[in-house]
Amino acid sequence: MKKQRNCYENKGVNGEIISYRFYYSGKDPITDQPKQYTKTWKVPKGLSHKEVELQKKKFEIEFINECEKKSLGLYSQEKHLTFEEYSTKWNERIMLRNEESFNYYERSKYALSIINQHLGRFYLNKITPSMIQNFIDYLCERTYTKEIVVVKKSIYELVDLKELKKSQLSRECGIERHTLELASKVGSRVSMKTAKTIAGYFKVPLTKYFEVSKEEVKYSKASNDGIKRILSTVLAEAKREQLIEHNYASREYIKPLTGTTKEKEIFTEEECREFVRCVLKEKNFKVKTTMAILIFLGLRRAEICGLSWSDIDFDKQTLCVRRNRVYTKTFGIQTKETKTSSSKREIKMPNLLVNILLEYKDWYEEQKLIHGDLWEGKDSLFLRDDGKHMHPSSVEHWTRDFCLTNGLKLIPPHSIRHTCITMQIIAGVPLKVVSKRAGHSDEKITLSVYTHALKSQDDQAAEIYNNYLIG
Repeated sequence: MKKQRNCYENKGVNGEIISYRFYYSGKDPITDQPKQYTKTWKVPKGLSHKEVELQKKKFEIEFINECEKKSLGLYSQEKHLTFEEYSTKWNERIMLRNEESFNYYERSKYALSIINQHLGRFYLNKITPSMIQNFIDYLCERTYTKEIVVVKKSIYELVDLKELKKSQLSRECGIERHTLELASKVGSRVSMKTAKTIAGYFKVPLTKYFEVSKEEVKYSKASNDGIKRILSTVLAEAKREQLIEHNYASREYIKPLTGTTKEKEIFTEEECREFVRCVLKEKNFKVKTTMAILIFLGLRRAEICGLSWSDIDFDKQTLCVRRNRVYTKTFGIQTKETKTSSSKREIKMPNLLVNILLEYKDWYEEQKLIHGDLWEGKDSLFLRDDGKHMHPSSVEHWTRDFCLTNGLKLIPPHSIRHTCITMQIIAGVPLKVVSKRAGHSDEKITLSVYTHALKSQDDQAAEIYNNYLIG
């Protein structure tokens, strides 16, 4: 019996093969009668014979898998699934796959709420490249209203600086000294929160010293990219399940994202040294230890909250990062594995940090006696008075209060992490070592994020070599 062919060539006028027509003998899932499925694959131009054969085979395998699903009635049932229906199920599966994916679950839920406004009502297999591109264009063009507050009259006329020091004024206002300096200069920009705080403190009308206007501002590139990644991930999953043929949110189909890029604010070298000096003078043991870990090791906020005494080896002077402690609105405070496998690391501690931790341990043991059963059997490095885990936002609050009290530039904990990594690079620590201590999965990540530090190091290298050559 002659074997039935399942593929036929279609040649052009010059005799070259321009497409292949595939056939599959299956059945109709409704009538259960034999049914022949067909599909054409056009040969892309510029491919070698070997590349054509490889792509042809891949197309054939995908076609057969699709036909098998159609014959079983699976494909016909699923093709009427809207993007919103599928993405909602996909989001719920996040926690089933990994019960520690609290942050990813909430980020995805937020991203999908925006995506579904534009694509949610469409069937998965009816979404086209142009629809995806239109959505990406919308992301890049969308704006939010930002209030612009400009100083029109110096606030220093409200106070006698001879009688009241700037650092004292900073503490009483709850505003960093650098911001107060800005608020004293006509034409400077400050935040609405700063303007309201100053007006409230001095009990004067806000509009007397500040001019307020509104401006439409585009969302950052990082924000847009996060939403685009979720869209691409959802469609990639749908493709793996053979609900769609192509992931039109992948790079090959859409243009690159645009948007504003926020500069990373960090301490200068002198500000960094001043920060350390203030840490050594700090009286609150919890705050002192937290700030020391931030500036000496550059740990993430969640990593600091996840630390236990069993992670610290005073003999070897090492600290192990093994877990994160995070907070989400849906799940509350949760303990989970580190961000990535490379985030789980052992770090050598400098002598100064070891001494601060030893000092903190003495205080901690005293507190265990004071709090009794509430602290009994607990191993967490940072506990509340009631024995519960420290809320991750405490690191934010302590950092803010610490900077305000000491008249330092007000930056968040993650910027202090950036400062720590940057200063190590500037100090000449090998990039591979810096990357490992930071918990980056690859040196390329360190390179891409900290190019400013490497540029500074390059400038130093040029100067050192110049001095060497001229003796």
